[in-house]
Amino acid sequence: MRELTKGMLLAAAGFVAGLVNGLLGAGGGIIVVFALSRLLGRQLDDGRDAFSNALAVMLPLSVVSAVGYALRGVVPEEKLGVLVIPAVLGGLLGGILLYSIEARWVRVLFSAIVVWSGISMLTG
Repeated sequence: MRELTKGMLLAAAGFVAGLVNGLLGAGGGIIVVFALSRLLGRQLDDGRDAFSNALAVMLPLSVVSAVGYALRGVVPEEKLGVLVIPAVLGGLLGGILLYSIEARWVRVLFSAIVVWSGISMLTG
């Protein structure tokens, strides 16, 4: 695929990821992982690189979305610390474990979480 076309598709995926993340508060990372895997698959070492790169993209997206939500007054500040501190610790642990787990199992886990999430959203 030509580099210009690939760059345009990555930019479109980034826009859609930001839109979905801002609209739903989640899901943008799935779009980024899919786009990176499909468009840069051969340039990445393995599937885990798509996940780690997606996290680098999702951090600023999540901050922007969170600020937007906070400005609208929908962030419960009194409960935020209870969520943020364990989430940061879990993120650190996940980042450490990512490259100690076989890439195939990381893809299986990611897929299972996406399917479980979708079913939960539809039936909840």
